[in-house]
Amino acid sequence: MSETLILEKLSKLENQYAKTESKLDKIDSTISVIAVQTERLNAMSIQVQVLWNKYDDAFKPDGVVSKIQRHQAGCPKDTVKESLDRMWVVIGLMATAVTGCLLKAFGGF
Repeated sequence: MSETLILEKLSKLENQYAKTESKLDKIDSTISVIAVQTERLNAMSIQVQVLWNKYDDAFKPDGVVSKIQRHQAGCPKDTVKESLDRMWVVIGLMATAVTGCLLKAFGGF
């Protein structure tokens, strides 16, 4: 009887060992997944830092955005607007004259 008791206890220990081994395998695979995710997060953090550095470089006092703003401030915006307004007035007058000539030529008046 003691042999069967020992065999039963050994069988239970083997089952517990198998369950523990299965749990350890799951823990191992989970740790591997976490390691991969950690590497991805680190890579993304580096990329975000690079983007912030580029943003900071663009908006610093001698950055690209400041240069564009200085260039735009030097553009003759009002002069260009005036010229365009005059051009549209001339185009309107020409269109009116052409329309009048066409109407007169083809019997509109």
